[in-house]
Amino acid sequence: MTEVRLSPRERAYVDIKGALLRGDFSAGQMLSLRELSERFDCPIAAVRDAVIRLECDRLLRVHPQRGIQVMEVDLDFVREAYQLRLMIELEGARRMIDEPDVAAIEALERRTQACLEELAGSPDAAALERAAQVDWAMHQLIVGAMRSKLVADIYRQNRERQRLIGRAYAFHPAKYASAALSEHVAILAALKARDRERTAQLLEAHITSAMRRQIGV
Repeated sequence: MTEVRLSPRERAYVDIKGALLRGDFSAGQMLSLRELSERFDCPIAAVRDAVIRLECDRLLRVHPQRGIQVMEVDLDFVREAYQLRLMIELEGARRMIDEPDVAAIEALERRTQACLEELAGSPDAAALERAAQVDWAMHQLIVGAMRSKLVADIYRQNRERQRLIGRAYAFHPAKYASAALSEHVAILAALKARDRERTAQLLEAHITSAMRRQIGV
């Protein structure tokens, strides 16, 4: 299998973003181009390009003459991330109801119920990973109904911001897997029934609950 070689700019972007999402840097920490260049063994020009992209992703903030700051996760950051998620998913759900893929919904219902049964016992790491994949699958199905690569990219970038939020608040998703998937069951049923009002209510409640669970409220 041929190894994919990234350009210096792509490698800098991938490596720095990976470190940010792993929590290798502290929220609010100040960095410099030279420091990042040395840490990730990338040319300054490549790091500069990566920093510009990561500022657009809202993972870094550039302060002219001062340096580069790791984004601080405050309540405004949390609120904006979840508002964007809700806006995208509500529109995706609306489009799903207009043109429902019943077979896909029913397949996801079966997978969700199977995960809930696993979680009811003493789930191992593999079961928790399956639950996480099924959780993500429902949201992908809803967002995919918009048939927009641009929206999908925005949603993915916003999901990365939510990972930062989770790290800032020491969130452990496995702890709430059953609650989240139980909420999914109701949402999927409402989508299949093409009940626009109930779907919107359940989806808004689910995303609000997800935000509260993530920040420990």
